[in-house]
Amino acid sequence: MKMAIFGLARSGMSALKHQSSQGRYECYAVNRGTPKSWESYEQICKLIDPANCVDEEEAVDLMGEMDLIVKSPGIAYTHPALVKARANKVEIISEIEYAYRHSDIPVVAVTGTNGKTTTATMINELLEMLGKKVFLGGNIGIPYSEVLLSYESYDWAVIEVSSFQLENIKSFKPRLAILTNISPSHGERYDSHELYRDAKLKLFQNMNEDDTAIVPRSFYSLNLPCNKKSIKALDQFDFSKSKLVGEHNKENLYCAYVCAQEIIEDKELVDSTVQKYIDNFGGVEYRIQFIRSTPTLDIYNDGKSTNMASTLAAVDSFEDRKLHLILGGKLRDRTMDFSELVNRDIESVYAFGDSKDFVREKLNGHFSVSTHSTMEELFEALKSDELDGVLLFSPAFPSFDLFKNYEHRAKRFNELAKEL
Repeated sequence: MKMAIFGLARSGMSALKHQSSQGRYECYAVNRGTPKSWESYEQICKLIDPANCVDEEEAVDLMGEMDLIVKSPGIAYTHPALVKARANKVEIISEIEYAYRHSDIPVVAVTGTNGKTTTATMINELLEMLGKKVFLGGNIGIPYSEVLLSYESYDWAVIEVSSFQLENIKSFKPRLAILTNISPSHGERYDSHELYRDAKLKLFQNMNEDDTAIVPRSFYSLNLPCNKKSIKALDQFDFSKSKLVGEHNKENLYCAYVCAQEIIEDKELVDSTVQKYIDNFGGVEYRIQFIRSTPTLDIYNDGKSTNMASTLAAVDSFEDRKLHLILGGKLRDRTMDFSELVNRDIESVYAFGDSKDFVREKLNGHFSVSTHSTMEELFEALKSDELDGVLLFSPAFPSFDLFKNYEHRAKRFNELAKEL
């Protein structure tokens, strides 16, 4: 039997490492470019026959001969090699489906347009405080398949899942599943918001009456095959010592609280641990993360934001402060809606990158808007501006105009902010 790993980023490499040790399939690696140009080519050649490394442009017929394809989430379903494979009835699955088939660890899965990383992190940290051994992975940065390569024994796997990963699940079934929200996103991948929404909702398709879904109020009427709980703000605890910023984070924490209640029998222990967690919460990296203060300015990094809904949530977290907002990135959709942002109380806007002129076009007349080609140029302007209040980096656009990914962009912001 033959299996192809299509896409050799982190998740593909983890699946390849695992399968090459199993011996059930003859493994092929398919990736963009000539194999010798691949970043992990030497490592791959230690796992499989180098003759089984194939440029994706030359793999169309080969993919039609496979018994199974594990597809990277970044590869569109319309790729010619996948079209050929589907025509030949080849089974195509995502890496999270592959990992689930080979693991017996119960799963908490988190998806949503915004808030999924924060929520998954909160669940992981809370369960660990309650004495559980937890694997945290998926879209958050550590491939789910890494759990198959670990010698650790885990009680639970908390997996952040994207719509791209959910497109190709077959049996993936969480014990607890959270949908934080759905707002328009990934217009470059989906022809309509409905297709994006449907991909997200595949998360619940294999669940049953023993499982629990935690969903926004607007989705509570969905006919799901499991128990449902509606998301609300967690406000029965004392937040006076907390660094938690924003009402939406109280909703993310509510999801973590419900998961803990479902998993831990001792409810008093859960409540006391949640209060301790609130008191000591330090924030999630690049999600409204406090970076530093100058004598007049508090600086926050919400660099994970790549859409307007996320930026609006961040802006609303500072509604009682004088706010200076940094936007910018790759312009992918000229229909992007700024109507809600213009109703917010914002002192000034700094725009940079590919979308800078678009931002000025949409916001000029509502706010003071300055535009800059690069983030470095923007910070040079900040050095001469005497700002007070809050400086919030919540870009609302993808990062790949000037950076490799959002993490690269957010890290660079921190570097520059520490020099301000």
